[in-house]
Amino acid sequence: MVVSRADAPDQEWDHLDQGVLHPSRSGAVCITCQHFRYEAGSHCATLLTCPIHQGLIPQGEHLTRRCRQWVARREVREGWCPEVG
Repeated sequence: MVVSRADAPDQEWDHLDQGVLHPSRSGAVCITCQHFRYEAGSHCATLLTCPIHQGLIPQGEHLTRRCRQWVARREVREGWCPEVG
């Protein structure tokens, strides 16, 4: 089985470049972004990933920084069960 780049971020992806993430003083940070993902790596360490930039987010940066492609999570925009209403 061939593992694609998107399936194995812990083995393929590098940390994001310095200029990608910018400081944020609002709730618009990586952890509140629609694209933010996290998973356990090969050594059971938590990996914070951004599939848009195909890179790893340094520990702690997901709480205080964001990129220009930040998008509000769908649950926040539309509510938890938009199909019910």
